[in-house]
Amino acid sequence: MQFSKLTENQKFLGACIAIFMLGTGSAIASTGNAPDSVVAKLNMALIHSMKMGPSSSYKSRFHALYPEMIHAYDFSKIAHYSLGTAWDKLSAPEKKQFVQALTHYSVANYAAHFTHYAGQKFSSPISNSVPGHRMMVSTTLKSGNGGKNNTFDYLLSQNHGQWKIINVMTDGVSNLAMQKAEFTGALKKGGIHALMNGINKRSEMLAHAAR
Repeated sequence: MQFSKLTENQKFLGACIAIFMLGTGSAIASTGNAPDSVVAKLNMALIHSMKMGPSSSYKSRFHALYPEMIHAYDFSKIAHYSLGTAWDKLSAPEKKQFVQALTHYSVANYAAHFTHYAGQKFSSPISNSVPGHRMMVSTTLKSGNGGKNNTFDYLLSQNHGQWKIINVMTDGVSNLAMQKAEFTGALKKGGIHALMNGINKRSEMLAHAAR
């Protein structure tokens, strides 16, 4: 499977994943993890990964980020949305394997690219309701050396009362939309197993390059 070339920001969020969300402003108060808190915790984990720096191993960054991303992202929904109608044609084992491959790839992107700290910091996340009982949380990664700032708009839905990220727009570009287009094309060419093999190979390439 061939992956299209992405910008640096899109690569480290390339599998962070067309916008589908649930949840109301009133529901926020009834949950233990407000949307802005979910993003704030993820931001802290990313800064920690950067501070670990290239002197740490890819494996150590991966294992540090994995539980944080599992907490922040709803990878089952992301997998479903990224495959569209093809998701319903998969067997239960195939769905499970695809979610696992996508999760691993997503964490690998973060572990491979959030490796250098030079005073960067995230702005405080700001939550806003969007039509359809949806929530959007915006935050900006501010450069510590006068470089380009990057804005991330996270879209969240509720899963069993917990807010989870299901899409992120990097400087206005929807990662889910890009990923859905890419995965749909790969499915037509080689099917689900070829797609999963391609995702797994991409994860291995990220791990190898980051060592």
